[in-house]
Amino acid sequence: MSSFRTQQPDLAGGHLHRSTTRAAIAGSLVTSLLAVGCATRSTVPTPSGDAATGGTSQVSRPTLRIEPNAAEEARLADARAAAEADDYDTALRIFRELLAENPTLADAYTGMGSVLEDKGEIELAEPAYARAVSLDPNDFAATSGYGRVLEALGRTKEAIRALQRALTIRPRDLQSNLAMSRLLFLSDQTDGAIAFAERAIRVDPASGQAHLALARAYSKAGRGPEAIREYETACELIEPPVDVMFALVNAYAAEKRYQEAANAAEALTRTAPSAAAFERLGWSLFRLNEFDKSDAAYRKAIELDPVYWPALNGVGVNALNAWIKDGKKPDSPLRDEARAMLQRSLRANSDQPKVADLLLKYRL
Repeated sequence: MSSFRTQQPDLAGGHLHRSTTRAAIAGSLVTSLLAVGCATRSTVPTPSGDAATGGTSQVSRPTLRIEPNAAEEARLADARAAAEADDYDTALRIFRELLAENPTLADAYTGMGSVLEDKGEIELAEPAYARAVSLDPNDFAATSGYGRVLEALGRTKEAIRALQRALTIRPRDLQSNLAMSRLLFLSDQTDGAIAFAERAIRVDPASGQAHLALARAYSKAGRGPEAIREYETACELIEPPVDVMFALVNAYAAEKRYQEAANAAEALTRTAPSAAAFERLGWSLFRLNEFDKSDAAYRKAIELDPVYWPALNGVGVNALNAWIKDGKKPDSPLRDEARAMLQRSLRANSDQPKVADLLLKYRL
């Protein structure tokens, strides 16, 4: 289905206030969840006394089944088709009708969870998926969906447990492996994050997202050269997001591969020019002793953001180095510029003890 949506149509077809829609959906879920205690897979006849004859007769309870019969399957197909066409009102109505007739129809809960997830109603999708999982713990769609919404709700530990279950059902599911890597990364379980990212790559070696997940995990584990390799591979497979390009620049820098850091930073200034991008370029060029180019990059950063203190530091340090090489002349404009830039940086961010030390050390 499509990505999350925010439109809030009434489940019966009209458009109502958001709180009305939530109440309607929540009410239908609560009604369905409380309708029965547990499910069976067939009708269960129960003996009852016959007051007139003293005998017994077989009275059938309503059929409570996890799996759909042929008629229910046809209606489930109609609901799914409506959901695929973004007709969420119709899909939810059919799911609710099915659950009113058979409150233990697991596929209807899964379908409802999926529709609510697509609508962005994550808090309402969660109990639908949870009920589906309780009815049929071996349904991959239910367990993986439950893991997704738990992650979206910030319930990381529960999401990990749900995805572990999903991966026992379908170990080679790409998205579930990526989600597990992501969750373990956020939980500082770096070895696990690496293991699931590596598995995702084995599932699909051409997945840029999988290589990116592995790069981030390697970087967090301090495995710089391997992180760079994976970042480079990811950038070949997908259009890298800005944060990935920054991560690659910093990974090169951490390994003292300054020319590659400068190349990546220069590419970043072309694709997504910003004060931060030009500052990274200035920093890399400074390490390559290309001080004039470094100064120009830092000044471009300041043009874009006059209070971007890392770039102010860059201009100040370049001026300070030039003043020192020029013999520390007391009336040098280089000295004045170094002092002015470093002081501007401190005004922008006062928590810089190293900058304060430079001002004191060189009596600027």
